[in-house]
Amino acid sequence: MRNKVYIFIIILLVLAAATGCGKKAETPEQAVINALTAVKNMDRETAGKYFEFDDLFEGDTVAEDDEFMENEETLKLIFNKLSFKVLSSSKAGNDAATVKVEITNIDMGVIMQEFFPQMFALALSNAFAGENAISDEELNEQMKQIYTDLLKREDNQMKTSTVEVMLYSHENSWKIDANDEFRNAILGGMVAAIEEMEESFNFDGEAGE
Repeated sequence: MRNKVYIFIIILLVLAAATGCGKKAETPEQAVINALTAVKNMDRETAGKYFEFDDLFEGDTVAEDDEFMENEETLKLIFNKLSFKVLSSSKAGNDAATVKVEITNIDMGVIMQEFFPQMFALALSNAFAGENAISDEELNEQMKQIYTDLLKREDNQMKTSTVEVMLYSHENSWKIDANDEFRNAILGGMVAAIEEMEESFNFDGEAGE
């Protein structure tokens, strides 16, 4: 009788372990919340559990060599007003999920519309300054200051985007597909704004027809 009891207990433990192995450590909604919270807090390590943090700034729409975007102070200013709200979620079996989320951040399209004219005016003025021209390093610092001053304004316009975040199963948790729509929402419309600029102007300085 005692042996039967032991066998029964062992079976229960095995079944419990098997059930636990198939269960995710967190839900898709929790994964999205944790990922976006990590971005807001500039917690690269935690964000990296869900997607590559640097993927936010890669691709044709955001210059990878943009010194402003590599600056930690600049990134903190961009992300410190980030807010979000999960609206709904759905799963496709155990391997994929979609979380609909509302993301609000500084409207970077407006920021860039103000920044680029000032940047070009400063560069043009310096080009014709002759012997009074400042060095490239000083010029870059002045441009960076203009950019950070714009980001620091308390009355900056905000932009809200509703996106469907795609997730796929990874180990005992979830990975996020950091596509253009996801990146654009987090960056306050920056991706779309740069795409519009690319359509209007060529990078060689010639206006598009």
